[in-house]
Amino acid sequence: MSELLSQFELDEAVERLYRLGEAAERAGRLREAAVHFRVAADQRLGDAAVRLAHVLFALGEAAEAEQWCLAAVADGFPEAEELIRENSEARQRFLEHAARITVGAPTFDWLPSGMPSVHVAPEAIAARTEALRALDRRYGGIACHTAVLEHLAAVEPMIVLGDALTWTAVAEVYELAGWTAFDSGRPGVALPHFTKALTLARQAENESLIASVLTRAGRMFLHHNAPDDALKAFQLGFVAAHNAWADRHSLDDPEQAIAALTTKVGTYGEGRARTLALTALARSHLALGDIAVATEFAGEAVASAQNLRSSRVDDQLRRLGREAHSAGASVLAEQVSARFARSG
Repeated sequence: MSELLSQFELDEAVERLYRLGEAAERAGRLREAAVHFRVAADQRLGDAAVRLAHVLFALGEAAEAEQWCLAAVADGFPEAEELIRENSEARQRFLEHAARITVGAPTFDWLPSGMPSVHVAPEAIAARTEALRALDRRYGGIACHTAVLEHLAAVEPMIVLGDALTWTAVAEVYELAGWTAFDSGRPGVALPHFTKALTLARQAENESLIASVLTRAGRMFLHHNAPDDALKAFQLGFVAAHNAWADRHSLDDPEQAIAALTTKVGTYGEGRARTLALTALARSHLALGDIAVATEFAGEAVASAQNLRSSRVDDQLRRLGREAHSAGASVLAEQVSARFARSG
């Protein structure tokens, strides 16, 4: 009888730990949840091994998670095999998404669950984000991750009504949410935040922010022993950074810009990146007084932009048109004007 009572008390204690694990997971305390689920899984309680593996994958502890998945399959939970597959594919899906973002493909595939109840200006969003970023730098991601998520929940609905400034501001909140999740030891939680940050940054056509997000994702992959994926993220980030440089600095040193852009333009397929590079080449040659070559590149840029809908492309072409008019390059200016006459 005493042995039966002891077993009953043990079973009851294990079930209590399982319930504590569930509560901790719901509250986002994943390391605490793992401690509780580990005991329950070791005692082979129900689906505890599956629950533990799910938490461990979120914590980036893939090796141990896979061991528990195999144990769960052996205990009659075949769905644990899907967890292994999903984890191995998560980074690949992110990198495929990042590649589409980098070449300018539209990828806006989600909307907030509700409309904004109050209007929050982009400047206010950015100010709060910067304050939280300062806390992260000083005290670490664990200290402020919850506050970042609260900030995100408050401002995310603004993307429905927003413009490029709002999309950029909310993208920066997503980036910070991903970074603080990573710093809290939850890379599996970080990746969806980085994905949405990239989507919004592309919506805003903010190449610098795209480069920043990809650099942070690459550092996370490197930290969690995925050097090949880290390298891919860094390479995509370099492309975005180059695009940002071409936008901002093409006329600071026209000769250097021409050399860099001539090398890169041949690597681009048809699309926004090629159009921007051609426009930058036209502006750089115009700055050096080579109007004939500038006009040739301008014609290619206008032709390349024919089927594009991009405010950044239009802004750069208009800037080229103004510079051509100031330089007396009438043929070039007319080429650009014709683009907007047809689309207007």
